[in-house]
Amino acid sequence: MKSPESIGNSKENEPKLLFKATLMRHEKPYYRNEGHDLTPTGVANAKKRGEYFRDEIIDEDDEMFLLHSPRPRAKGTLEFVAEAAGLEQPIRSIKQIRNSDTKDHDAIMERFEELGRDKELSARDQYYHPMHLETPDIIETHSHKRERLYRAFEYLIRWFEKHPTEANTSHVLAVSHFELLTHLVNDVFDIETIGVYNTPAFGESVYIKAYDIGDKNKILLDVKYNDREKKVYFDREKRSVEAI
Repeated sequence: MKSPESIGNSKENEPKLLFKATLMRHEKPYYRNEGHDLTPTGVANAKKRGEYFRDEIIDEDDEMFLLHSPRPRAKGTLEFVAEAAGLEQPIRSIKQIRNSDTKDHDAIMERFEELGRDKELSARDQYYHPMHLETPDIIETHSHKRERLYRAFEYLIRWFEKHPTEANTSHVLAVSHFELLTHLVNDVFDIETIGVYNTPAFGESVYIKAYDIGDKNKILLDVKYNDREKKVYFDREKRSVEAI
């Protein structure tokens, strides 16, 4: 495997941008699953985020694809972002980027009460408590969420391979949930270094450029999150992120 420095030293091996992806966590919600489900702060921040995307992230020749988790808080976030960014593309709900599947709601709520209904403690609990690691009869395990995330990523790669664009750059803007996106952040940057499980925070995004490097089994990813940037490989057979 060539080093990232050697990739692109000749036209034959020059990486080809396959697509860009902006993966955003929804803005601050009420968690009521009603309407757009965002607090006034969440609405205002989603609009600011849309203006930022318009001015700093979305290029003029980007062909945008707008996707969201089925939850109202994700859909509402994307609607306000799209409005502020001036995006008029259709918005699609994608089940694969949903939040955790819950099988035993009573058990989850019992644990939530034990934590004093503290949402931040509950978020951290999802990373450390055994219930979230090994009891799929209560809630979807981390291993399954990671598998689901990378399965969706592979489907995305296949779609853009079959539908290449000549004049424009394909750019996916997707709104999901921290308990799904955090696995990507963890795998690329090591979340223990970041220090907070509730990551990304409300409205934060992970920015990805995916490159075809001529290896049918690997895609080169340039990943940015806050002040961090790192290049990794996405192994299409294993459906995992690997260091370069």
